[in-house]
Amino acid sequence: MRTLVVVLLAVLTFAACGGNGPDTRYYQLAEPKPVASQRGGVALGIEPLATDTAYDDERIVYRVTPYRLDYYNYHHWSSAPGAMIANYLEHALEHSGRFSSVTREAGAGVAAVLGGRVIAIEEIDQSKTRWVGHITLELTLTDPTSGKLIWSEQYDETEPLAVQSPEGLARALSTALDRIATRVVPAVSVVAADQAKTRETTANRR
Repeated sequence: MRTLVVVLLAVLTFAACGGNGPDTRYYQLAEPKPVASQRGGVALGIEPLATDTAYDDERIVYRVTPYRLDYYNYHHWSSAPGAMIANYLEHALEHSGRFSSVTREAGAGVAAVLGGRVIAIEEIDQSKTRWVGHITLELTLTDPTSGKLIWSEQYDETEPLAVQSPEGLARALSTALDRIATRVVPAVSVVAADQAKTRETTANRR
């Protein structure tokens, strides 16, 4: 009986003093670089992106097979993936110089609202020596008044990791997302400008 008491005391002492797990680390995407100092064009609204259920988690996702999805328990994104990627796109659109403003206030003053969803954001371990960051986005533009869909496009990019680590993944995904933003900015600019002209023409006819 005395031995049992000693063992229980040892277990309780360990749980109270020495049972802490590893520290949780947080990661974010690199800021997009400014490419223009002038501002023009129309005002654009932007909203947080929805995220497919498997990736709607601040824990970083990795795969070792196409059929299994795992999470790094102590390595997290600094915010939910949908909010984090929307923030990245917001800064990329602002820095482009193609819009008079980019705002979260998606009222009648904006030409269109950018939204969509994160379909995938993950590390894929293709072999013991090759790892890639993978991101898939479905982006949309809607009319701020009616909510009507006026544009949608899906973007899928991969980028090799120089080092297999969560920080290496954040670097790779930043590069992949930069390529997506390079394609998104001009496309959104053209569609939003056309939508503004259409709304203006319709208003003048009334």
